[in-house]
Amino acid sequence: MSEVEEALKALSLARKHDLSGNTEAALKWARKSCSISKTKEAAALLARLESRGASGKGPSEHASSSAATNGSANPAARSRSATGASSAPAFTSVAPEEKKERAYTKQQLEIVQRIRKSGGDFYQVLGVEKTVDDNGIKKAYRKLALQLHPDKNGAPGADEAFKLVSKAFTILSDPDKRGAYDRFGGDPEQRFAASSSNAAGAAGGPGMRFRGGPGMFAEEVDPQDLFNMFFGGGMGSGFGPGGATFSFGGPGMGGRTYYASNGRRARQAGARQPQQTSQNTSILLQLLPLLILGLFSLLSYAPSLFTTADPSYTFTQSGVYRDHRITPKNGVSYFVNRDSFSRHPFTAGGSGATSNGGLKGFEDRVEREWRNRLYGQCERYREHQSRRLQNTQGFFGIGADPQAAAQIRAEKYEPCERLHDFGIYM
Repeated sequence: MSEVEEALKALSLARKHDLSGNTEAALKWARKSCSISKTKEAAALLARLESRGASGKGPSEHASSSAATNGSANPAARSRSATGASSAPAFTSVAPEEKKERAYTKQQLEIVQRIRKSGGDFYQVLGVEKTVDDNGIKKAYRKLALQLHPDKNGAPGADEAFKLVSKAFTILSDPDKRGAYDRFGGDPEQRFAASSSNAAGAAGGPGMRFRGGPGMFAEEVDPQDLFNMFFGGGMGSGFGPGGATFSFGGPGMGGRTYYASNGRRARQAGARQPQQTSQNTSILLQLLPLLILGLFSLLSYAPSLFTTADPSYTFTQSGVYRDHRITPKNGVSYFVNRDSFSRHPFTAGGSGATSNGGLKGFEDRVEREWRNRLYGQCERYREHQSRRLQNTQGFFGIGADPQAAAQIRAEKYEPCERLHDFGIYM
């Protein structure tokens, strides 16, 4: 462990004992932190502890020294000390000095009273509207934190008001907690304190402490740490959708970063992973029919990727297609470009001469296309012939013209006649 880490650990222990009221232990760890690596935070804590009259001695030893010091000025206290009374009266001699040092103004007292009357309404605690944005919340906290800090405000209840302001800030600066507070009211952290205490403990580190258990301030960043992160030197802070991010470090010191959260966001992130996987699977199943259809379409084109393309041709002589050819099977006439046809693998030989049936296969496809053309033309002629025959039937036989109908039936159409070569009769 580096010196910086040891100093931060000692500082954290000093703050813990300070909050629990054990001034002797707090002084011990604060002095140790300063001896290892003196930081502004450790020096400020040590000065505050020493200014309150603590000297690092035990409670009984401190009481005796206080009684001895005030012996000439307070005979009653000296008499009680001599008869073996408890040390509690001796500590009362320190109280006037503490009250004198923790002076306050009327304005400071009014601020404390206003905040304590706000109760659990965090918006009233910070003195902002419910429509306030994140910047407004930060500005309100900065202002109140400076006015209520225990080193600057000695009004009765200032410590509790300072903690309440810190609590309001931790709730309203987190989008999830603020949303839960706006919907349900009360303390959202208190509802999830039991389930999130483990995650919060894992996220903690030197100089940061999470407290769990009953009470209003379960699972929170220490108010003093939160204040130092805003105003202390060598420490930085950032706030975003994921909660508060605290970075410790300075010139010549290793950087360490900690994330303050109630653990709920980590669980939500873990829950989103299987949910995202399920959504991806659902989308894939919806697209599966389209993917299969596209695959079959590609397979239908697969033969053409491995065969030689047919040469160009027409059924009428035009342009460069002037070389007349006739298929040997059904005598279909077609025209090709002599130069390109003579260089084609079907006629010039080569690796593609037998591809896709070679020249014979090509001429079979020519005949098939010609047959399809004849079929379409014949079908149109027959439809026209059928309409003309209906016109010769008259109205229920009245006005019928059998002679005209016979002439129409006797008409012959060339496409239909040519289909006879292919064995098709229409």
